[in-house]
Amino acid sequence: MADLGGGTGDHLLSMIRLWDPRAWDSRILSAAPLTSRHTPDIPVTDVGMKGRLARFPLAQIVTQYRVARALRQHPPDLVHSYFFWSIMYGRFLKRIGRIGRLIENREDEGFAWGDREYAMLRRTRHLPDRVICVSEAVRKVALEREELDPHRTVVVHNGVELETQASESREEVRRELGYEADVPLVGMVSNLNRPIKGIRYFLDAVPLILRAVPSARFVIFGGGFGRGGHEAMLRDRAAALGIAQCVQFAGFRPDIERYYCALDLSVLTSLSEGLSIAVLESMKHGVPVVVTSVGGNPEVVVTSCRLATPEPSRTARVPSCSITSCGFRWAQPRAAGLRRALASRSPQTNTWTCTGRSWEVRRCE
Repeated sequence: MADLGGGTGDHLLSMIRLWDPRAWDSRILSAAPLTSRHTPDIPVTDVGMKGRLARFPLAQIVTQYRVARALRQHPPDLVHSYFFWSIMYGRFLKRIGRIGRLIENREDEGFAWGDREYAMLRRTRHLPDRVICVSEAVRKVALEREELDPHRTVVVHNGVELETQASESREEVRRELGYEADVPLVGMVSNLNRPIKGIRYFLDAVPLILRAVPSARFVIFGGGFGRGGHEAMLRDRAAALGIAQCVQFAGFRPDIERYYCALDLSVLTSLSEGLSIAVLESMKHGVPVVVTSVGGNPEVVVTSCRLATPEPSRTARVPSCSITSCGFRWAQPRAAGLRRALASRSPQTNTWTCTGRSWEVRRCE
């Protein structure tokens, strides 16, 4: 049971594609429309409620009934649930004996869950057989806030397929996006509808970067709900900062992996993360990453550039940046709390190490 949108939906579907259909008869129950970059080749049942009546608690009652009906038609040996309400639907059905084995996922640090959600999770914490966390940081949060049995939790880090299809050249992709080959290009792949992704702080840093390198350009990949959603606020912010001509909102790209080769640097400014798929994809394509040190990111960016966020009570900020002919040099702005480090890369091992007091990402030929 999962919603097929965002990184979690993409990850689920890419994983299912690798399962042996002779060993697994898989089906997906989803309360959200399919927006994933991967098209599933297994049955997908829409159990969500639409329209003006799709509000708590009616929407949850109707969805719970639809989930129960779908499982009655196709009794499962194992149910794997993602996201809060899918988790609760599964736990209820496990409690009344409709489900034998219940596996749950924790793909973020619960930033959207409040006291009510955690109280419900704690009261029913004995029902799941196993809880899979995508990082040690996520597991720590789950143990502390949900009071789960440590023996029922396990960490399975997110991953990406290493095999890639033959891609177009960097120059071809850049022409498609409208950039010359020598333009310093900084990119971000993110869900534009979630303020937790911290895109506004990335935009705030752009004017500081342009003062040092006027030729730098920025591209943000990701979907939104048009001018009516959070994307509209981000576009308005870019206009207010006077950087609209330098920042491209490239929209949702189902074939996003085509575009990593066009980037000189991949940035993630999230205030909370489980373990970013975009970071893993950037590494896969050899693109240097600069990320906030939140969630599971430090567990995989151990030899690459990363930023330390301030204490939880304060808002994270993105560093200002100047781009020089030898690479990208990141300097700390006035906002307190960010640590700086010098990152250098070994051409032999393709790794980066952090040792100094300012960011520097050198291109190694």
